[in-house]
Amino acid sequence: MMGRKKIQYTVGSDRGSVLLILAAAMVFLLGVCALAIDMANLYLARAQAQRAADAAALAGAKAFLNTGCATSGCTAGGIQETVGRQQAEAIGAQNLIAGTAAVIKNSDVTFSYPNAWEPQITVVAQAAVSTFFAKIFGIDSSNVSATATAEAYNPAGGGGVQIGTACLRPFLVPNCDPDPAHASPSNPTCNNPGQGPGTFGYFFDSSGNLAHPGTYPAGIIGMPWQLHTESGPSQWYLVGFDNAPPSSGSALRNHIVACTSAIYSCGTTLTTTNGKNVGPVSQGIEALINANGDGFGEGQDSIDTSVGPPFAITGGSNNSNAELRGKVFYDYSQSASVVSVPVYDGSDLPPGGTGVQIVGYLQVFVQDVVHRGNDNHIDVVILNGSLCGGGAPGSGGGGGGTIVAAGGSPIPIRLIRTN
Repeated sequence: MMGRKKIQYTVGSDRGSVLLILAAAMVFLLGVCALAIDMANLYLARAQAQRAADAAALAGAKAFLNTGCATSGCTAGGIQETVGRQQAEAIGAQNLIAGTAAVIKNSDVTFSYPNAWEPQITVVAQAAVSTFFAKIFGIDSSNVSATATAEAYNPAGGGGVQIGTACLRPFLVPNCDPDPAHASPSNPTCNNPGQGPGTFGYFFDSSGNLAHPGTYPAGIIGMPWQLHTESGPSQWYLVGFDNAPPSSGSALRNHIVACTSAIYSCGTTLTTTNGKNVGPVSQGIEALINANGDGFGEGQDSIDTSVGPPFAITGGSNNSNAELRGKVFYDYSQSASVVSVPVYDGSDLPPGGTGVQIVGYLQVFVQDVVHRGNDNHIDVVILNGSLCGGGAPGSGGGGGGTIVAAGGSPIPIRLIRTN
């Protein structure tokens, strides 16, 4: 009897031990769930934070273009920092981290300048992410953050990596600045009709520098220019892309509207077209800028250069983004009127077509196209200029590879470091 009672007591004691083990196991399992589910959620949130930081940094780096300092040289404390911080915070807030808008404070946006033409912006995006099972242990939320750095790269001084662009328009600009205030240093390659060579200045000088940085009239940012002018017998500063016949009007029109899919780098040889191609040029420009016809006020975007840079762009009634119609904005990438064109050395173009080398790029705002008799002129405003890099303009040098600028920009905007 005594033995039996002892056995029963032992069994009853085991049952209590099992309950204790199960209870402890439940706590352990909940801990594992908290670790697995909450950590997976935080890992996803961390990836979303990185995307928010990347987008914010790239948006903020556009300020280096829009303010023109990537062309004229950026200095600490300039207007580009105010504009860049605003753009980074606005774009960052449009990105969600675990269902919550990313938080980017003023102190989360910083700027650095390895040199005046390589400005950088660093952005930290963060958010408090709610937990699930970890709440049982008193952990209601966890902070996640990510850092990204972006830069504008303009190889001023002729050194560094070559620049290429993925969206050029088929208009040539001679490296000849005709403004009398910009005549020094003079470009001996440029032949000023009636005055001879050496009476025009440079956009990019023989050392690979921008000859006249800054805002017009002292510099070229905001300077009026005219595309499709007569450069010689049967020559109108036009080029053919993608092996299209130089005389093909339809190919020319298409490349004005949609640019070229090919990447053209500094030192690349382009073939000039022969003839005015007035119809395809005017049709292409009007389609490009969403204009109903000749001149200003035909539904295209307009630009105000009286204040800035950045210059205020007003969306035209035909702007493809309905939200921008009648609105003022400063992001050049939002206007179809902002394009990039190649610059060549400025030598005379012989009739019949010839080859010219790219020595740099200009970003311009196309205001309108105006018919004049059997000719037409395209009025533009210069927004930015990019040097070739890898040596002086025309050298075709650069052993460090090629950086490609996308989206019609002559100056690449790129992520250079993510954390």
